[in-house]
Amino acid sequence: MVNIGILGCSEIAFRRFMPAAGKVEGINVVSVAEEYAPEKLDNFCSTYGIERESSFLDLIKREDIDAIYVPQPPALHYRWAKCALEHGKHVFVEKPSTTSYDDTSELVRLAKEKNLALHENYMFIYHSQIAKAKELADSGVLGQVRLIRADFGFPMRQQNDFRYNKELGGGALLDAAGYPVRLATMFLGDTVKVDASSLNHIDGFEVDFYGSAFLSNEDGLVCQIGYGMDNRYRCSLEIWGSEARLYTDRIFTAPEGFVPKFYIERQEGTEEIELPADSSFERSIEMFIKEVADVGLRERSYGQILTQIRLIEEMRQKNTAE
Repeated sequence: MVNIGILGCSEIAFRRFMPAAGKVEGINVVSVAEEYAPEKLDNFCSTYGIERESSFLDLIKREDIDAIYVPQPPALHYRWAKCALEHGKHVFVEKPSTTSYDDTSELVRLAKEKNLALHENYMFIYHSQIAKAKELADSGVLGQVRLIRADFGFPMRQQNDFRYNKELGGGALLDAAGYPVRLATMFLGDTVKVDASSLNHIDGFEVDFYGSAFLSNEDGLVCQIGYGMDNRYRCSLEIWGSEARLYTDRIFTAPEGFVPKFYIERQEGTEEIELPADSSFERSIEMFIKEVADVGLRERSYGQILTQIRLIEEMRQKNTAE
């Protein structure tokens, strides 16, 4: 059993993590700490029947805690994930792992040194529809894959959202772009690199708001991505092959109970494939539990996390919009 504590009464912790954790065997949520909005503790603890702490550090130091969940804004991930690792705790951190390659590398170094799991919660990767998309792409049913296209964007949220705050690690590159980038690595593999990138701003904000990029691997397979935080909602994957085209429109945010559908378009018509409902958050937590117990899975996770932040930094460095 992995006993876990939560650093903060965030919306994603309350609305997504806790319900999912309650359905997963092998994990026990012991306590939640809150330093920035202590008024949230009463509702959080009474709703889920867990203990409370007023200090993040006090929670991390507890001997009955094996792991820490970090659902803070991105700029705080490094500080608290590092603290947890230094105190011998496994870490389940929200995406992105940190806001820089150097900081993420330090977390990975610490996790390796202390034989601890470090899991970045791009939970959509663990939904069964992702494995099915990869299976179809590799099976030859589409012919030879010519191009992959992935987009993730959403309308503007309330202006006090951390995504619009530079000091908290906001910006579309760190937030929305991470989803199609993480998906691209599933198809392009370890040799994935960024060939071109564009980050764009809008008046009145210090953070980037939308962008696009071209990624490729050593075999010449290309993935085009688009993303944004002030866009008409889009959440799509397209795999264009020599014989057919696969597409779907809820690849990153399939909610609990949602039945995904893939469409395979051929010359003679379009085939609809209905997939089983799944819970990406439950599957992500299950993978974290496995990584806690399995050194090989932990090593794989370290590599995935480093590849992700490397690509984000390459996109920033190759930006042609400024």
